[in-house]
Amino acid sequence: MITSDILAEIIGLASIVVPVTQAVKKWLKIKGTPAIITSAIVTVLLVLWRILSVQPYDWPRFIILAAGVFLESNGIYHFGSYAIGKMVKKES
Repeated sequence: MITSDILAEIIGLASIVVPVTQAVKKWLKIKGTPAIITSAIVTVLLVLWRILSVQPYDWPRFIILAAGVFLESNGIYHFGSYAIGKMVKKES
């Protein structure tokens, strides 16, 4: 169940994931699908760090946090736009 504590933790972790992911993406000069994969990896590592710092380990909470932080840090609205075909690729 998602409580206000979990929502606060998702927002807090996402505020850390976003700048770290942006720095890694800029450093490695990646865009598109590899950038989303990089964001997922950073999210999982940060949430694992958070979950493994407190015993007993709460794996259902890990799954909720990982999904929530990933969606929040990548903009939940983007995934909805991709799903209904409204996301338009930029031409360079």
